[in-house]
This record gives sequence, structure tokens and C-alpha cells, in this order.
Amino acid sequence: MNVIVEHCRHLSSIDFDIHGWFHYSSYHMPLFMFAAGYFFKEKNLNYTTKYIFNKFKKLIIPTYLYNLFYGFFLQFLKKFKFKNIRVFTFKIIFLEPLIGSGFKHITPSWFSATLFYVEIYNILKRKLVLFFFKLDINELLYFSIDFIISLYAVYYSNLGYNKKLIYASVLRTIHLNIYYQLGIFYKKSLEIFFNKLKSDILFIIIFISKFLIHLYYGKELAFYYGLSNYYNCSPLIVFLISFLGIIFWMRFSEIFESILGKNYYINIIADNTYSIMINHSLALDMVRTIYFLISKYTKYCKNFDKKKYFNLDPRYIYITNIKMRQLGIIYVLNSLFFPIIFQKIINNIKKYIIHKLNKIKKIKN
Repeated sequence: MNVIVEHCRHLSSIDFDIHGWFHYSSYHMPLFMFAAGYFFKEKNLNYTTKYIFNKFKKLIIPTYLYNLFYGFFLQFLKKFKFKNIRVFTFKIIFLEPLIGSGFKHITPSWFSATLFYVEIYNILKRKLVLFFFKLDINELLYFSIDFIISLYAVYYSNLGYNKKLIYASVLRTIHLNIYYQLGIFYKKSLEIFFNKLKSDILFIIIFISKFLIHLYYGKELAFYYGLSNYYNCSPLIVFLISFLGIIFWMRFSEIFESILGKNYYINIIADNTYSIMINHSLALDMVRTIYFLISKYTKYCKNFDKKKYFNLDPRYIYITNIKMRQLGIIYVLNSLFFPIIFQKIINNIKKYIIHKLNKIKKIKN
């Protein structure tokens, strides 16, 4: 949800950053990695090969398929005078999805490849330690080593090694890995301690820490994890900002969950997170298209920027009245609802194909 709102915040949006205290770009990807690490199961070490294959099937194969889908979709858009559309090449089809790139609409998929590398590193690291040293190493040691390595990733990013996309991919993987390891470490060792802290005390500590950081830097800090860009902030500050965002929203979610319980709509969003991340760019384009059609065939929306629309500018968020930022909710809601509906359609098509194949197999038998 925070990723969607961040992509809609230019000119208009609803805001969840608590008036600048928790900028979306300063914690949303670390929080995503933290959650993935939190749910890591030690029993996966018993079938490592199967685990790696399942992760490839779940995270990489869909990225390839969506890349092809959007590749054909964008070629179709050429007929309607859309610009900045890349042609099919071996590099775009097979290599770029592995570093979080490809056709324009697939750009948000970088999280998928990064998570895949982080999860594979995590399980192979543990498997090799068990195989060679026959030791069950304390989680703090794993975390400490990865923490130091992640700080160096931020350091080298600040030196400019993130200018090339392939280097940025490696650096962001190394850095974001620490939040995955933090999720595992938190569940095993830290959760008991944080659960003892009352919410009011925890929130006071978090907000005082954030206040001091904002006071020192004189601005709201935000990072761009996709390109491993930390804007020359200290590696320790980058981690601290991300950690504070994770802990704040963890506790906030616990409080919120006790009120909503197992809400049907929250679970629908949670069950379709991948589709929302991958397909929300198309959902934003759909809203832009509606405004374009209104501007073309009516007397309204005449200030709609057709150049940005036909250039497929992913950051262009148009609203009819710039003073009414609340209208940005249209983009946010469609970025949630359309990918869910789209995923439902895909699931039904898959069920239909499987049903037909099973029927053919049954007839042959």
C-alpha cells in the first residue's frame, strides 16, 4: 500500500507518511524484506534444492511472463502514437528482468529479483555453515556479519558505484539483505524484548530519534532503494531510519489488527501483493487514459498534458484541480482494485486450462 501511495504522491495522493515523519521511500522496501525474513522457516534447510526451485518459480518466472506480456502490450500501443517504447531484444527479454528491469511497466518488479537473491543467499549461507562446520551459529553472529557488509554496500553506493544498473542491483541486494536477516533475528531474539515495551514508550523513543535526525540534517530523509541511491547519507543513518520505520509500522499494525481483526478486504490485498506491485503501473495508465479521453472529447480537463501521457511518463499524476489533492485517491484505489481483478482473471484462466488438460488426460486414459 505504501509503495502505491508513494508512486501516486506527485501532485496528489492520500498520505500515510505522518506529515513527513516516515517518508515512504525510507522504509517500505526494508519493511517488505523484514516481513519476508520474519516468516522464514528453518525446516527449509532440509530441502534446499526444492526451496530454491520454488522461489525461482514464484518470483522469477512470473517476472519473465509479465515482461513478455507488457512487451507485447507496449508494441500494441505504438499503433496509437505512444512513444519511448523499446523493441524486443535478447537482453530485454532474458537478462534485464534478472536485475529488475525490462519493459517500462515491469520496472516495479525489481523487488522480486532482489528478494529472490536475498532468500537464496540466506538459505545457502546457513546450509554451507551446517555442512562444513556442523554448527548452529547464533543468529546475532549472522546478523552482525551481514550488517557490516550492508554498511559497505551503502558506502560504495555513495561513492557512485550505483550508476550502472547491474552494480545498483548488486548493491541494493547486499544492503536490503540486512533487513531480511533482521526479520529472522527479530523473531528469534528481539521480539520478546519489544513486546515488553509499552506502545507509548516505544513511540516516544521512535519520534525523539526521528526528530533528532531531522534536526541534524535539516530535512526529511528519503532513499531510492531501486537504484541503491542513499543521497550520501551515512550508512548507519540509512539503517537507523529504515529500522525506525519498520518498528513504528510493526507496532502500529499490531494495534490496527486488534481493531480490524481478520478483515476480508485487508486479506484480499495481502493475498494479491505481487499482482499489485507488478500491475499498478498499468492501473495508473488506465486513470490517465480516462482523463485523456475526457480532455479530447469534452470541454473538461483541457490542461491535461498529452505529451507526458503519450511519452508514458510513469510519474505523471493528473488531477482536475491541483488544490484538491484528495482526488489522488482515484489513482490509489484503481492501483489496488485493478491488479486484484486482473489476478482473479489470471487465476480463473489457469483453472480453466488445468481443468481442460485434466479432462483430455482422463479421456486418453
